[in-house]
Amino acid sequence: MVPAMAVDDEMPTPQPPPPGVVQTPCEELPFSVLVTVKNVKSAEGIITLDLHSDDPATWLKKGGRIGRVRVPAVEGQTTLCVPIEHAGTYAFALYHDRDHNLKLNKNWIGLPSEPFAVSNDAPIRLGPPSQKDAAFQVTGPLTPATVSLSK
Repeated sequence: MVPAMAVDDEMPTPQPPPPGVVQTPCEELPFSVLVTVKNVKSAEGIITLDLHSDDPATWLKKGGRIGRVRVPAVEGQTTLCVPIEHAGTYAFALYHDRDHNLKLNKNWIGLPSEPFAVSNDAPIRLGPPSQKDAAFQVTGPLTPATVSLSK
């Protein structure tokens, strides 16, 4: 498993915690999601995961995420642990940022040009999947979630 490197918009060099601050490994947190990302075609770039609450009004909207985790991509399968504040219903969207520019590249009609996935491998038809289709329950540590990247 690859530990989370950053939870914000930039990829800073990992720094040790300040003296006196203990960082709890994700596996030891009371609530977390262990995400397995399949179909990762290369180890270039990073996997970016945006965590969303159970509010359909904020699902996949700008400013709607409640957390972000970025990890280096691992060819074949990438695993990451997402810390969760409390038990509840959540959904996530992620993408393979192959060029490491910290954004999801899109083509001229606005469709993703980098591999992406949403929780539950929710079906993507003529638009983004619904929050209801992507929603899952977190009730404890290392709640498993597996998705396959698609283009």
